[in-house]
Amino acid sequence: MKRLIISYFILLFSPIQAQNLQVKDLQILITKGLPKWTNSFENFKWDDFIKVDSIADFDKGLKENFKSLKKFQTVYDPIISYSESRNKFIDIYSYQLNLEKKNGKYYSNIDVGQVIYLCDINNKVWERIAYNEYSKSFDDVIWINENKFLLVGYEKNESNKNAPIIYIGNIKEKSFKIVVNSNVNCFQKEQFYQSEKLKNIQIQHK
Repeated sequence: MKRLIISYFILLFSPIQAQNLQVKDLQILITKGLPKWTNSFENFKWDDFIKVDSIADFDKGLKENFKSLKKFQTVYDPIISYSESRNKFIDIYSYQLNLEKKNGKYYSNIDVGQVIYLCDINNKVWERIAYNEYSKSFDDVIWINENKFLLVGYEKNESNKNAPIIYIGNIKEKSFKIVVNSNVNCFQKEQFYQSEKLKNIQIQHK
């Protein structure tokens, strides 16, 4: 019986990994992986999400010094998002938080904007793939497989409210597909979402 149950979940998840993701697939992944994110918005309904036609390419040619990776990991390892194999990670926090670690404590000198980094450890590639200004921010990451991942966050709508937004990242194609919410009454509550990863460290602001 146990083997049958395991096989069922493998069959359920494998098609999601392989196919061109639709909103119903995102609903399964995010409801299971980040339920607090969906609950951080007023009037959140999956029926209001649509995939836009345009595709956003990864930023190009902006690489980090791979030789400094180990030093970087000593500070940021608790809050970066690794793939299942741990051969890749997405970092959405380091640029903005600008952390310094002293005697086991973390100090932040917050910067404006947000940079999204992708690191492929086996191939020694560590690069910037996106940049956000004040009108958009990603709150968390879900890895789907070694090639695809989700960035979830918010973008300012016409009423200057924080509306939910989802980016589907494809490493092979070096691009994002974008999923937006069409309901102007769906926006972030006063108590913003905070990733569980950020609870792994206690940050002191300078």
